Amino acid sequence: MAADSSPIKKAPPPWTCRYTGYIGSFFVSPSTGLPRDLAYDPHEASSDRFTEAGTWKGGLAMIQLLRYTKTPVGSYDEMVLIPGNFDVPGHGSHSRVTRIYVSQRDTTYNGMTSLRFSRLMIARLMATGRKNWNIPKHIARFKFTGDFSTPPFTVQLFPEDPTIETPFFTASLQPLGFWTPSFPFSSRITKWIGLPDSFLQPPLPEGEPKNLICGTDKWFNCQGMIYSPKTKVVWMDLKQPGKKSGEARENWWPGIRRWQLAIWLQDAQLYLGDPEVLKV
Repeated sequence: MAADSSPIKKAPPPWTCRYTGYIGSFFVSPSTGLPRDLAYDPHEASSDRFTEAGTWKGGLAMIQLLRYTKTPVGSYDEMVLIPGNFDVPGHGSHSRVTRIYVSQRDTTYNGMTSLRFSRLMIARLMATGRKNWNIPKHIARFKFTGDFSTPPFTVQLFPEDPTIETPFFTASLQPLGFWTPSFPFSSRITKWIGLPDSFLQPPLPEGEPKNLICGTDKWFNCQGMIYSPKTKVVWMDLKQPGKKSGEARENWWPGIRRWQLAIWLQDAQLYLGDPEVLKV
């Protein structure tokens, strides 16, 4: 990304957002090891301070594909990876966002999280997440085939460099193939069914340009509240293009099945408050 020193629109928490999203989940065994090149963007992957912050224990992993229609920094698309749990000394085992991509510059600064909107909006989104919640946001190019709001559709993520034509992640969302009812979903119930209700995020390494890829120096405990009045179960197909059956990483993450169940959150609301600063 070319250096850009223009002012960043700051957007401190709390955030109240609206979006449509898909959350796929799968279990990963610690015996497989954590593939650094999949779990992290190349920038964070090069930082031992970030990648060795706590001990990865595997467990419930999640891939989130989100389209925000209302946030303090505008509309954008987002891809989030939570590869399971990490043991943090003195704080137990918690989930962590290790890789996340957005389409706007301001969102990376305030959260470090894309929708294919104007270049100005893309530039504005990127910076937001890093500063607010230690979320390692970066910009990516999102390519959609079909309508994101209603499966079936396919999304591919590419590095920001427009000369790179090979996606680093592909997913297709498909209906189950038979009628299923919708139901309301609230993150208030997640802790009762074993899903994460908070994320412990370690300090982030600084990058270039520094006004966008800002570093941080404190641990954060981040909690968000999600509600969707209309939720359905769908399939998430993780078959990667160009990969043959049985080939390593044919389904992106080593050792998982091609088809994973996901929930489709419609007209969803997200509330992200101030993080708790932790001593680690």
